[in-house]
Amino acid sequence: MSSAYFMGNGASALDGKGRFALPVSFRSVLNEHSNEPGTLLVRADPERKYVTLFGSKQLDFFQNKFDEAARVALTRGEDFDAEQADANFWSTIKTVTIDSGGRFTLPPAFRRLYGITDGLFIVGGGRLVQLWSPERFLAENSGNLLAVEECETFLEDLTAKREGRA
Repeated sequence: MSSAYFMGNGASALDGKGRFALPVSFRSVLNEHSNEPGTLLVRADPERKYVTLFGSKQLDFFQNKFDEAARVALTRGEDFDAEQADANFWSTIKTVTIDSGGRFTLPPAFRRLYGITDGLFIVGGGRLVQLWSPERFLAENSGNLLAVEECETFLEDLTAKREGRA
């Protein structure tokens, strides 16, 4: 696995074709984390308030986590339905195309479920990227002062654009 990590934050306004853009620094990491150039994976985790973005090379990491959870549960004598756990995970992932300019379209259901409209706040999370509605990010996060500041600035610009002031 690559030693490249998703770090920092970014933001993207929806373009006229319904696409968001991944920051340049995130694109290079995504390329290292992907087996197929031009694609990324997004996940709608019902336990999270954001969409997760990652490259295909992370799939083995996730499978290893599931295998370990099953092993621990069986060792403890706990019930663990590995088939259902796998289905609950793998069925929430979609493959998305990303162009050379870093532009991609989120599936409509993902946008609806996570309240993503015309803006996207992007948070580097090491192996993964968090894709947030800016409003939801600010409502749910207060500890990461730098990210909050960056998101507030982005939301001010986005609001000005919404109101025709930008």
